[in-house]
Amino acid sequence: MAVVCISRLFGAGGKTLGDRVAKRLGYRFVDRGIISKVAKEANVSIDWVVAVERETGGRLMQILSKVVSGDFMERHLQLSDSSADFDEAKYLAFIRKVITDIAAEGRVVILGRGAQYILPDDPGIFKFFLVASLKRRINFLKEQYQLTTRQAEELVDREEKKRASFLAKLDPRNENDPSAYHLCINMDLVSLEQAEDIVVDLVKHYSPDQK
Repeated sequence: MAVVCISRLFGAGGKTLGDRVAKRLGYRFVDRGIISKVAKEANVSIDWVVAVERETGGRLMQILSKVVSGDFMERHLQLSDSSADFDEAKYLAFIRKVITDIAAEGRVVILGRGAQYILPDDPGIFKFFLVASLKRRINFLKEQYQLTTRQAEELVDREEKKRASFLAKLDPRNENDPSAYHLCINMDLVSLEQAEDIVVDLVKHYSPDQK
């Protein structure tokens, strides 16, 4: 069963494309769904996990260590030391487990969350990277979310820094390294409709469960 991973420069249209591809293929689209699964397994609210994802560095680890016990991590990650603090390595291991569990169900489109590094380069797992110029991304965010130019610029800057920091912890490669993907799509040159056709056609042609 196929899994489609869509990574993107923030504002390149990954969420919109992922939703459209999922509908075309009849797959489940997982964005906040990953957050829901994390929240369910950790027995915390979705809002809490969203807040955690907005934090970085030491403060993130402080929050996690207070809420998630070593015993919980022992159960879900099979760690040898159940009394250990919930450190960054364990947090990343937990995210890896959630992504892997979701992918194992198949027939899913996963947006972001480092899935391109977490999941193996196996047949049936397709990885795409959307890029676009800063101007195009700012204009896209303004149109989609009714933001001012300044709001869109600040949002792109903040989210790209968070993305780079998170992905650096998962994989040593540059976060925009094209070798992690089957295909990189330049949204300055390709419309959403064309990008949708490209992704769907590739998945249908090469996916074992589509033949």
